[in-house]
Amino acid sequence: MKLVVVSDTHGSMEHLAAIRERHGEACFFHCGDACYPIAEEPDFVYVKGNCDRDRVMPEELITEQDGLVILQTHGDAYGVKQTGMRLRYRALEAGANLVLFGHTHVPTCVQDDGVLFLNPGSLLLPRSHPIATYAVLDGKTDGACITVEVVFYALDGTRQAGLGGTYRLQAAYGEGGLS
Repeated sequence: MKLVVVSDTHGSMEHLAAIRERHGEACFFHCGDACYPIAEEPDFVYVKGNCDRDRVMPEELITEQDGLVILQTHGDAYGVKQTGMRLRYRALEAGANLVLFGHTHVPTCVQDDGVLFLNPGSLLLPRSHPIATYAVLDGKTDGACITVEVVFYALDGTRQAGLGGTYRLQAAYGEGGLS
């Protein structure tokens, strides 16, 4: 499985087509603050950010895919700029083993208590990293485990050293519990 994650584009759509083309057969996730009509980029799964005005976007989504239970949110409702605890509790409550979020504009990938937390950074207004980033996850299932390689890229497709890594997650099945 391959997932491409972007966030905090703040109206800029100029790089999305190149990202889709570069990574081909993948599932594309946008973690909020798109700030453009999502009908113009329908290939992404969206959640609403604090700057979005599109009423059809949900505040969060829980998606199951190939042993992953993905909690996707912008993060502002969980206070991610102050602490990750509320988002961590929500992930455990949902039985998620992967959390995709944005809001901070800081590329982050951390595993805690069996859950992988991923923020792709921002495609327009990066913070704590000198350039705009997005993330790609490649996962391989091996029985009850999923090995996930996370790579962060610059807008031109250049791999960003020092970000991402390889993580092993327990395969999850259904809301509320890990198998």
